[in-house]
Amino acid sequence: MLQLECDACYADVMERVLYNGVLSGVSQDGTSFFYVNPLASTGNMGREEWFSCACCPPNIARLLASLGQYIYSRSDTAAVVHLYDQGAGRLQIGGQQVTLKQETDYPWHSKITITLELERPTNFTLKLRKPGWCSKAVLQVNNERLAVPEQKGYFTIEREWHNGDKVELNLTMHAQRIYAHPDIAQDMGLVALQRGPIIYCLEEASNPVPLHRIFLPKEVALSAHHQKELLGGIVILTLNALLAEAQDWGDMLYRPFEAKMKLIKVTAIPYYTWCNRQRGEMYVWLHQA
Repeated sequence: MLQLECDACYADVMERVLYNGVLSGVSQDGTSFFYVNPLASTGNMGREEWFSCACCPPNIARLLASLGQYIYSRSDTAAVVHLYDQGAGRLQIGGQQVTLKQETDYPWHSKITITLELERPTNFTLKLRKPGWCSKAVLQVNNERLAVPEQKGYFTIEREWHNGDKVELNLTMHAQRIYAHPDIAQDMGLVALQRGPIIYCLEEASNPVPLHRIFLPKEVALSAHHQKELLGGIVILTLNALLAEAQDWGDMLYRPFEAKMKLIKVTAIPYYTWCNRQRGEMYVWLHQA
């Protein structure tokens, strides 16, 4: 569908799956796997080294080997960048090889620089995806800011390109709350956290309290911090939350007034990194106070 329509909604799904579903399915050392990717755990789940129906490990290997085919598309008159990643793509456009070299620390940072290498000046269209999570983006070519049309979620630049031309795309990237459709009954009253394409979760290893008792205040600020030494180098989110206390309940299971709330600071990690340190509680969808 993406190849037929060049609509960014399909690439958005592809990106979300790659950064969250696929990465979470395999441990960081590459030796164990999830058969399913749960969005909550009471601590009883962990990755397994093998399965009696072992489709997961070879499917991961096959996907990684073909990953380059998902980043770019091309025709005789256009080059399309669907995904942003450090590397280079070599495409046949206008009767010659055109190389697009990406320099970026995406998805942790929002700046993407693409340098074009081509044998001779050539007119063709370059299309760059504006991710669905991004509210605003700034586009420059050779340090000149451009205002170009957006077609189905892609910035479209039509011009004569020269060897060494540089395209810079800066995406507005901030942590935000994600809500589910009202007809998804299980998620009513819950909220998830996202920054860029990365979905976050609370994990017991970073928050040694009963996670099911945590409530997120509606207006609380979300702060992003880069932790180079944690889980291979990640951006974490820190925020104030409320913890329902159980000390004064005694033997009661029910009572006509709610639990006392204690203010605490919690740390959210990218969902794909969970269960790499220890088994424990984990939640993607969180109670909103």
